[in-house]
Amino acid sequence: MISDKKPVQDFVQLLQQYAIEHVIITPGSRNAPFIISLSDHPTIQSHSVVDERSAAFVALGMAQQLRKPVVLICTSGTAALNFAPAIAEAYYQRIPLLVVTADRPIEWIDQGEGQSIRQRNVFQNFVKASYEIAEEASEGDLVWYNVRIMDEAMRLCTEGVPGPVHINFPLRESLYRTAEPDGIVKTIQRAEVQLSLSPDELRGIHKRIATAQKVMILAGQLPPIEGLREHVIALAERENVVVFTEAHSNLSHPQFISTIDRLIMGLEGEEIDRLVPDLLITIGHNIISRKIKEYLRKGQPEHWHVDVSGEGLDTYKHLTKIIPLHPVDFFRAIDTSYTTTSNYRAQISAMNDKARNAATTYLKEAAWSDLKAFDIIMKHIPAGQDLQMGNSSVVRYILLSDSRSDLRYYGNRGVAGIDGCTSTAVGAAYITQKPTTLISGDIAFFYDSNAFWNNLVSSRLKVIVINNSGGGIFRIIPGPSTTGDALDTYFETVHQRSVNGLAAMYHLPCHTVRNEVELEAGLQWLYEQKSCAILEIVTPREKNDTIQKRYFQFIKENK
Repeated sequence: MISDKKPVQDFVQLLQQYAIEHVIITPGSRNAPFIISLSDHPTIQSHSVVDERSAAFVALGMAQQLRKPVVLICTSGTAALNFAPAIAEAYYQRIPLLVVTADRPIEWIDQGEGQSIRQRNVFQNFVKASYEIAEEASEGDLVWYNVRIMDEAMRLCTEGVPGPVHINFPLRESLYRTAEPDGIVKTIQRAEVQLSLSPDELRGIHKRIATAQKVMILAGQLPPIEGLREHVIALAERENVVVFTEAHSNLSHPQFISTIDRLIMGLEGEEIDRLVPDLLITIGHNIISRKIKEYLRKGQPEHWHVDVSGEGLDTYKHLTKIIPLHPVDFFRAIDTSYTTTSNYRAQISAMNDKARNAATTYLKEAAWSDLKAFDIIMKHIPAGQDLQMGNSSVVRYILLSDSRSDLRYYGNRGVAGIDGCTSTAVGAAYITQKPTTLISGDIAFFYDSNAFWNNLVSSRLKVIVINNSGGGIFRIIPGPSTTGDALDTYFETVHQRSVNGLAAMYHLPCHTVRNEVELEAGLQWLYEQKSCAILEIVTPREKNDTIQKRYFQFIKENK
C-alpha cells in the first residue's frame, strides 16, 4: 500500500534505489502519506518514536553506526523544531540524516491554521542544504523537478563531507488515500575522484616534518577509521614526533598520549615550553581539553589541519596550511624514513610516565567520589564494548583514563549538549551488533528520559548513571562557585531524585551503589543482565570537586 501523493511515491522509490534501510517516524496526521507508504514496506524498516527530540537523536545514533543516511519524518508545526538539537549535532559531527517535514500548503502559512509555522529553510544554519517539494505535482516538469531535488538531497547526505539534509513536503488533504505506485524514478550518479598532493607540495611537507625539532599530531573526534592508526604509528616512531589523542578520536596505542589533561594540568614554565611544538598537525574535530587549547594558542606553533573538506579549522589561532585530504591518505603519503637529532618524544613520554605514576598512586587511596568511581568503571567495562560517553563532567572523567584499544568511543561532541545522549545510545545500540555501554550524568539522564519510550531499546545496551545530585561540572569549571547561592539553584540544579523510579516506569532492571565495594559488585551485576539495565552510582556532591582538584595538585607535586 502506498499514498496517492505522487511526490511521496517518488520519494519512497528513491529510498529503495539508495538502499536506505531505516526510517524514524513520529506520530502525526500531516505526515500520514509517509506512514501509509512506509509502515509495512518490504525493504525499508520503519520505527515509531513518540517524542520528536528523542526520535531525532535515536536516528542520529543509528546513522552514527551505519555511516549512511537514516530518514527522520515528522508532522507539521512545532514537531519540526524538536528535531533541531539532533540536526545541529549531526551537522557538526558529520553524520548523515535525511530530515523530512510534512507541511501545510503554502497559502495557509500565517493564516491562523493549526499546526502551521514557517517551515521552509527552518534548519538552514545546521544542514548541508534545504529543499521544498512542489506540492501536488503529478505530471510534467514539476514531477521532474521534485525527483531531481529529492535525488540531490539523498546524494548530498553522504557526498563529500556527510551531514544532514532537509526536505519540506507541503501536503494537501486528503492525506489518507492510497494508489498503485507509478513507475521507476531515475537517480543521478556522481563519479568518484581521488585527491592527492602535488609532487612539489609533498616534498615540502616531507622536508618540514623531517627538519622540525618538535612535531605534535593532535587527533580530535573521529569515527573508527580502518588503517589510520597504523599510518600514524609509522610517523610516531620518529623521535621528533608525539601523538596526542582523545578517546573519541578512536586512535589508541601505547605510544600515543590519550590523557592530555592528566599530563599538562601540572606543567608550568619550561615544561610548557618543551611541550609546545614547532609544527602542529591536527586531524578530526572538537578537542575537549581546554588546557591544550590554551597552551597551543599561546605557543603559536605552525599549524597544519588535515581534513578532506578543506575547511579552515583555526582552533588554535595559528593555522598556516589546510591540507584537503582524508587523514589516511595524508599519513600514507608521508616518508617516515628520515633521521633526526630531536629528543622531543622521549621528553614528553617521560613527563607522561611520571604523571601516570602519580595518578595511579593518588587513585589507590582516593576517597569515594566521581573520580574514584570512574577509575573503577574504566577498568571493568568488558572488552569489545562500544562506549557512548555522556557530556559535561562524564566525558572529562573518562579522558583521565588511558584510552583502551578494545573499546570504541562515541559521544555527542559536535555541539556537546546533554539533551540526547541516552537517545543516541539507544539508536546506536539498536543498529550495532556490539554490546554498548552508556555512561551518563544524572541531569542528562533525567533530561532525556523519553529515550526509553519506544520499542528500540536493545538488550545489548547497559546504562551507568553517575548520580551526584546535580550538574557536577559546575563545581569543576572556574566561575560558577563564585556566584554564591546561585550555584546550587541555577547552575548545579541540585535535586534528590533517584533513577529507580524512572527505571521502574520502563520496566528496566536497576541497581544502586554508594561505595567502592558496592560498585565492583554492581558492575558485575550490570553486565550479567540479559536485558537493558541501569546501574546508578551515588557520589558525594559537595566532595567531588575537592577530590578532583587534589588529584591534579598531587600530580603536579609528584611529576
